[in-house]
Amino acid sequence: MPCGERRDLIAGAVRAKGRVRVADLVRELGVSRMTIHRDLQHLDAQGRIRRIRSGAATTAGAAATAAMD
Repeated sequence: MPCGERRDLIAGAVRAKGRVRVADLVRELGVSRMTIHRDLQHLDAQGRIRRIRSGAATTAGAAATAAMD
């Protein structure tokens, strides 16, 4: 799966659930923990999610964007 597609899936899961865990993403997407950590770092830098201990959560900006969709 291309990294852009995987990152979109991660951001979508965070928006839908409010919070996701790294271990769950590893299992669901079939990639390594390091890959998920890099994806979360990238998405956090873009402001699409907020990295938290062991996973990611929504941000105020991401919630507002989801509300406009």
